[in-house]
Amino acid sequence: MVSVSQPTPGRASGRGDTAVRRRLLRLPTLCLLLLASAATGAAPPAAAASPAQPLEAQEADLRATEARIADLREALNERETDRDALYAALERSDQQIADLALAVRDLAERHAAQEALAARLNKRLVQARSDLAAAREQLRALLRGAYAMGSDDRLRLLLNQQDPARIGRQLGYLRAVGRLRTAQTAAVERLGQTLARLRQAAEREVQRLATLAAEERRAQAVLRAASEARRAVLADLEVAIAADRAAVAELDAHATALREVVAELRLRAKIAEEIAITADAFHRRRGELPWPITGARLVRAFAGRARPGDLHADGILFAAPVGSEVFPVHHGQVVYADWLRGFGLLMVVDHGDGYMTLYGHNQALLKEVGEWVDADDVLALSGRLSRTDMDDVGAEIAAGRLYFALRHNGAPVDPAPWLESQSG
Repeated sequence: MVSVSQPTPGRASGRGDTAVRRRLLRLPTLCLLLLASAATGAAPPAAAASPAQPLEAQEADLRATEARIADLREALNERETDRDALYAALERSDQQIADLALAVRDLAERHAAQEALAARLNKRLVQARSDLAAAREQLRALLRGAYAMGSDDRLRLLLNQQDPARIGRQLGYLRAVGRLRTAQTAAVERLGQTLARLRQAAEREVQRLATLAAEERRAQAVLRAASEARRAVLADLEVAIAADRAAVAELDAHATALREVVAELRLRAKIAEEIAITADAFHRRRGELPWPITGARLVRAFAGRARPGDLHADGILFAAPVGSEVFPVHHGQVVYADWLRGFGLLMVVDHGDGYMTLYGHNQALLKEVGEWVDADDVLALSGRLSRTDMDDVGAEIAAGRLYFALRHNGAPVDPAPWLESQSG
């Protein structure tokens, strides 16, 4: 059992010197147990923090937990990096899909324009061919007329009695008409050839644009499929990242609990080291123990077995005002703090080496089981005897009482020789 340091004789001077140590010695065991329970709920049961484990085991558990947290954080960072890269690739894919959509739209507009152009050229080509057919028909009519006249007609025109000037004009008109028809025929033929070439070029452009549009649509489909695959991977990554973050949060909570437990255990180890150097064992303090209550007087001495059936015979009774502070006579650990029939509210402190002290008939208990106490800690507030516990001091029932007893290996010991003779 770990014992705590002993103050210097005299409470007035000792309380100020041990104020800091007293705060360190108040180890809230119940709080630590609750903390360990909380940590158990936040982490795997095998890694649950428990102050009952030795310091080395808790430190090893803490190191393993922190290593696990570091691994999880590294994996989380890698997944977040992969997620960011996928988001960037998805953004690029969406932009490419948008660009392709604009390109397909532009190709569709150009395709429609080329089809309209081809339609107009085809219409003009039909008209040009109609004009060409008409010109050819007129030319054929002129040729047939000229052939019908023959070469003698011109001689008849010269030899007949008509006006020679008029005859010249007629001949010139016929030559001009012939040349005009020939030129018109050639122009219509050239226009038809040009329109045919343009129509063929327009039809080739229409086919080219249709091919480009189909390729753009295929590229869009591929990019959409890739984007959907990336979105599926991103969804899985988000779930994994959320799970990793939850695991890291749980392990962080567990590590925090472990750190607190390790800090408490280190504090206990430090206190134990100090005590091992400076503290005196209980059996060495015989005749030097302070009284458990100040401003009191002894009203019942130790009787031991001389009074069979007397509950207070194995201890001593002090008289003091009700509500007086009760102190432990030596450092130790509270092992009992509850009501007990015949002793009222009773506090028992274990001082190690088989020595325990008992403090009964208290008005209120200020410490809990498991707490370490020093000689300057207030254990309780003194009370009074009940009427069922009255004996030959019953006449002084108005005064408060404190039952004080000493046990060694369970056997009653007279506490008076252990207390300072100058007190009281």
